[in-house]
Amino acid sequence: MHIGIALLVATIFVPVIVMLAGLPYFTRTTNHFGVSIDSRHYHDPELQSMRRRYAWWNGAIGAVLLIVFIFVIQRTNETQQGLFIIGFTLALMAAVAVSFLVYYNKMKRWKAARPAQNASARFIAVDTSFRNRKTTYSDWWYLVHLAFVALCAGIALWNYDKLPDILVSRYDLQGNPTATQPKTYWNVFFPNVMQLVMIFIFASINTVIRKSKQQIDANAPEQSREQNIRFRRIWSLVLMIMGFLMLVLFSFIQFFLLFPFNGSVLVTVAITIPALILILVLVVSFITGQGGSRLGGSSATDEKLVPGAADDDKYWKLGSIYYNPDDPSLFIEKRVGIGWTINAARPMAWVIMLAPLVLIGVILIIGAIKG
Repeated sequence: MHIGIALLVATIFVPVIVMLAGLPYFTRTTNHFGVSIDSRHYHDPELQSMRRRYAWWNGAIGAVLLIVFIFVIQRTNETQQGLFIIGFTLALMAAVAVSFLVYYNKMKRWKAARPAQNASARFIAVDTSFRNRKTTYSDWWYLVHLAFVALCAGIALWNYDKLPDILVSRYDLQGNPTATQPKTYWNVFFPNVMQLVMIFIFASINTVIRKSKQQIDANAPEQSREQNIRFRRIWSLVLMIMGFLMLVLFSFIQFFLLFPFNGSVLVTVAITIPALILILVLVVSFITGQGGSRLGGSSATDEKLVPGAADDDKYWKLGSIYYNPDDPSLFIEKRVGIGWTINAARPMAWVIMLAPLVLIGVILIIGAIKG
């Protein structure tokens, strides 16, 4: 058994499994498995039991799939390893999706059995001064990222004439070279192109955080407002750190073309950096909760409880897809997990979401043609 491969694979996928199993612990107290509830019912023993069972079930399924995956991947070649990684990821996502739908339907039945306790409020709390607050870090900070890309490109240009005509472009999990490519400006500077794409994507997400629809708990408007502002600023900073780590990853890929390294070092770096990003996301998710619901704060003394919770379940298809033609917002907080999603009823939201994917696809096609 190759212990190194097992550790590398586990480093990536264990945080993913923990995040997927812990989804119900990230979400706001005003919804449960995609179903809106009064926040005062979040600690109901039956709902607590649902969260525990969901976490244990998905954690166990993920662990079994991971053990099987590690056992199999050590007995396959590079091409088969890629296919098994895709297969494992799809199997894990399918298991989580099925489990979520089961608990989503359980929650719908739980809520239907208690209509009086979950009556909809007739109003939603809105803070008209929310947009005047500084909810994210400035996009100007991404100039630091651009300076790093310029430095990497400068080093590559300085050493371009010293490179051999044939460059190693890919390694297997053992660090053995498996593919080569000719020395061309496109192949040498392709990592810098991808770095610029990463900056564009992360800066765009920062804008989404700043522009997304506010969500305030009517039972504690002042507290939830402050929590949400802290939540957005924390994730704005986290995204900047994640973006810079991705730039570092692509710089390693580029420098492995420029300077002689052991292939196993590149494989280790290519696994370690994404693992660090996943661990960072996991830790911050548990600290903040969705919308800052897990962040501390004291409610104003004059805040009064609202009889019921705003119920917009009809706009959330299967508890996780937001479709509301009457809502002008393009982006809104997810109901499941951490982060933001689109209003699927707004065509512009689809355009904005798919634009980075199309851009990456075009670049990869150009790379394949020029390579």
